Amino acid sequence: MSNEIVWSPPKEIVNSSKLTKFLKFCKLNDYDELEKKSYADPGWLWDNVIKFSDLKFYQPYEKIMDDSKGAPWTKWCVGGKTNIVLNCIDRHKEKKFFSENFIFAEKEDGTKSSITYEEFNKQISKIGNALKINGFQKGDVIALYMPQFIETYIAYFAILKIGCIVLPLFSGYGSDAVIERLNIANAKGIFTVEKTFRKGKEIKMFDLIKNDLDQVNSLKKVFLLGDEKGKKIFNWENFKNVSEKLKTEEMEAEDPAIIHFTSGTTGKPKGCVYTHIGLVTKMSFDEGVLADFKQTDVHLCMADMGWMVGSKSATIASSHGAKMLIAEGVPDFPDEIRFWKLIEKYKVSWTELSPALIRTQMIKDKNLFKDIDLSSLRIICTGGEPWTEKPWKWLFEFIGKSKVPIMNSAGGTEVSGSILHCCLHRPFKVGSFNAPIPGMSPGIITSDGKEVEVNQIGELILRKSSIGLTKSLWGDDDRYINNYWKVIKNFWVHGDLASRDKDGHWYLHGRSDDTIKVSGKRIGPSELESVVVKSGKVKEVAAVGIPDESKGSKIILSIVPLAEKDELKADFFADLIIKDLGKSFKPDKIIFVKDLPKTRNMKIMRRVIKSCLTNDDPGDVSTLLNPESVEEIKQHAI
Repeated sequence: MSNEIVWSPPKEIVNSSKLTKFLKFCKLNDYDELEKKSYADPGWLWDNVIKFSDLKFYQPYEKIMDDSKGAPWTKWCVGGKTNIVLNCIDRHKEKKFFSENFIFAEKEDGTKSSITYEEFNKQISKIGNALKINGFQKGDVIALYMPQFIETYIAYFAILKIGCIVLPLFSGYGSDAVIERLNIANAKGIFTVEKTFRKGKEIKMFDLIKNDLDQVNSLKKVFLLGDEKGKKIFNWENFKNVSEKLKTEEMEAEDPAIIHFTSGTTGKPKGCVYTHIGLVTKMSFDEGVLADFKQTDVHLCMADMGWMVGSKSATIASSHGAKMLIAEGVPDFPDEIRFWKLIEKYKVSWTELSPALIRTQMIKDKNLFKDIDLSSLRIICTGGEPWTEKPWKWLFEFIGKSKVPIMNSAGGTEVSGSILHCCLHRPFKVGSFNAPIPGMSPGIITSDGKEVEVNQIGELILRKSSIGLTKSLWGDDDRYINNYWKVIKNFWVHGDLASRDKDGHWYLHGRSDDTIKVSGKRIGPSELESVVVKSGKVKEVAAVGIPDESKGSKIILSIVPLAEKDELKADFFADLIIKDLGKSFKPDKIIFVKDLPKTRNMKIMRRVIKSCLTNDDPGDVSTLLNPESVEEIKQHAI
């Protein structure tokens, strides 16, 4: 990708940014000072974030940070009592905007609805009271298996309000995936819906799981948005008759609040645990201070509530007292540019999206966009996977008119936010992260723990704990230590490959378990893929390494042509790679397919592709958006 600066922050953006206000609050001159001070003392940083963001406590904490038992077991806000609902809803009650709209919602068929903060507060109190009436107590796990409805967010905050733990589940899961996660979490309740729509197809969500729920011995109650009756079913309409007054439960700052299972892993799903203080503090800093989210913004992210981005979205908007837009279904149906029309219609100013969405949108006819007014857009946040140059430039130049900063971020479920990001005080390069998140103590090291040189690829690590880091894995301390803290001794190993250039810009190169080693040379899949995408002839591509006795790995490319009618030649792409990367990385095989296995949040599942090509068990494919793609790739097995 280009190493050139493509955007430099104008003075007016720098001066009006929340980062500038935060630096003044901390009595610091610039971001460099913030990085250095935070690296030396992360507790100092998070203490200042909490104070700057005016986060509330029922009982103040005695100590911001206690790492006396080692980095993996660091405690935060020791002695403090709070609740996510206190900081996302309750503290706004005396504000003028409390009577204004909080959530705008649009169904796939175009049906619109909205709810004010005041009404939302009443509704979460009603549901919280109903949960208590049904015997739910502080610490019980209650699942959410729901699409992007207002009711989903009401249930989410109601569970938290009474001190129960919310377990968001991907709304596209099949029954086996839901049941497995309910059992791992020992869930006692579940909220779900009778039906939703996706690309015009009616999906009966409750029907998918109802006959298997008896496999969850811990389950006491199903809270259903729908008409079906049953012994364990409590219908949504019954919430109407419950009191709308309820005191928010006082929780220890580090009490578990949310369990998010990671996607795309082999073996048993891993439950990441967020606390009442961890997520809201991380969002106040990552998105509030660094990505400049303000109370006046309108937020849009179409990610499913089952992924950590769903919890991020709920927390970002509400903790700032801002407005948010949610939409049932997908960004390109029933209108192929629906996502951009939603931005125009609701005057969205701050949005979060993935490179995968842009790859599908950039191939649309430009005439579709000619009458779209996207002038409301102020900030575009991106994440989920590494960028390639062409999609990034399309987003920046065509959508943002080279004016809207693309706040690229990298992190994940385990850290409840970002490790790397973009800072509005520094210039941007294509697809880079121009700064690490202060307080995360990140680095790039070799497998034996040594710092890498400039432009050398290594493992992205954390040297210390962070306030948003998962509190172990749900019910599995050993796996937590072995998977993250023992891979390279004394570091948190995140599982991403990264590098840093001479100007201090960071880059991701894919997951480290996707690394391809050919005759002793190591390469990330994104480097191979970006060469192919640059040709302008493909829609998507995935590079994987297949074990080979003589050279370690064979390189296999799976390519989705830009148009089905295109007759592409394998030699053409092989020659491009030889030209850009050298003969060492010439693909051993190139296959052409109609689609690549992806999760619903559009991450390409390279491990599934690799398993299909080697006739191995692909493991957990419950998150796949397009399971039919698996069979097509299997036909090309080596």
